[in-house]
Amino acid sequence: MLSDWINENNTTLITRIKDWQSAVALAVQPLIDSGAAESRYLQAIYDMHREIGPYYVLGEGIAMPHARPEEGAVRTALSLVIVSEGVEFGSEDNDPVYVIFALAAVDSHSHIEMIASLSHLFCDDEAAKKLKQSKNKQEALDIIRQF
Repeated sequence: MLSDWINENNTTLITRIKDWQSAVALAVQPLIDSGAAESRYLQAIYDMHREIGPYYVLGEGIAMPHARPEEGAVRTALSLVIVSEGVEFGSEDNDPVYVIFALAAVDSHSHIEMIASLSHLFCDDEAAKKLKQSKNKQEALDIIRQF
């Protein structure tokens, strides 16, 4: 269940943010603060984005920034940022991004159940829309608890 990973401490709702770099930093910071990722993890995401583009923009309005485990992941963890006005990531088909789940994973398999739950959320258009439009953490977490 996503509520095993997402809680009040790693969820942030904001109206607007300057750019994709700031959005990714805001999303990754709870992972760093909790010890799930080293600070170099954020730079690894930036570097990969510059190299191959916004590889982690998964669909319309949804991004999941992450880097390889060896680039600073300490333990598997997830955080959530919702930007009500959206932010451009340079993904022609899927900008603006409103919902950002930052992922730290220590290997390629320990987070499969988490990814499956995220997939169910992303495929539920109504729930994804409600998450994007959440006015506060409680609304967002109520939606998260369904998956």
